[in-house]
Amino acid sequence: MHISVLLFCTTHLPYIHQREQFFHELCHALRHAGRQSFMPYSFYELQERDARHFTLYASLPTHMINDYNLSNPAIIDQLSHDFMIPRKVCIERLEKIKSRIVPSDKSNLINLRKEG
Repeated sequence: MHISVLLFCTTHLPYIHQREQFFHELCHALRHAGRQSFMPYSFYELQERDARHFTLYASLPTHMINDYNLSNPAIIDQLSHDFMIPRKVCIERLEKIKSRIVPSDKSNLINLRKEG
């Protein structure tokens, strides 16, 4: 069986926001079924939360940011520039990474909330 999918992204947004929107919509195309307008609100919320999570990992994959110095004070701007993703996405992604690091290693990371 062959299924075609067409993604629509808003062209009036800046390119970095279009990329964020692309990853969000790509998640819906790859992982979700059904029409959100016909599903219970809790399922809609679940799909949106999943799309947000997918966007973080697809736009800033771990294997691609492993070589970055995450303690660099300019890391948010650097990742935003290099991956062409909004700063808020970079901040949220690094917060996820930071929350998974052993407590003794967290001292090497900058305080991301001061950056954002």
